[in-house]
Amino acid sequence: MKNEKVTFDVAKLAKEKGFRELVEGSLTKYLTTKVDPESPEGGPFGWTEGELETSSEYFRNNDPGSDYSCKSYIMYGWPTQTQLQRWLREVHNIQVYCYSNTKNGEGIYRDYVVHVNERVINDARDEEFQTYEEAMEVGLQVALEMI
Repeated sequence: MKNEKVTFDVAKLAKEKGFRELVEGSLTKYLTTKVDPESPEGGPFGWTEGELETSSEYFRNNDPGSDYSCKSYIMYGWPTQTQLQRWLREVHNIQVYCYSNTKNGEGIYRDYVVHVNERVINDARDEEFQTYEEAMEVGLQVALEMI
């Protein structure tokens, strides 16, 4: 298992659902376009609406010491799947886990199934996921939507 960061959509949903744990990393989504007057191409102090920027600094959602969200951009904590999985379990008593009983010809696991509070979640084609991380991402999103 990799120490995989969640996608932007899951990070956004986690903030909306009250995730406030201290994490290493944030995502900033720009809501406006700003051009650096010193550089018509944007420059170091410019950005484009819809642009997504990452940071590896420590961050906590809705914390005035690190979350500087404003009308021009919104910042989101960027947890790992494991951090969010633990928060869902400890704070909301929602269990999210994945497993596979299937191995390919080389003995490597494949065809993962994710469970959210004992409910089986498959992919959009009602099949198993090909990676653990892909399965966990969907499980985390389903769990957050339950809050």
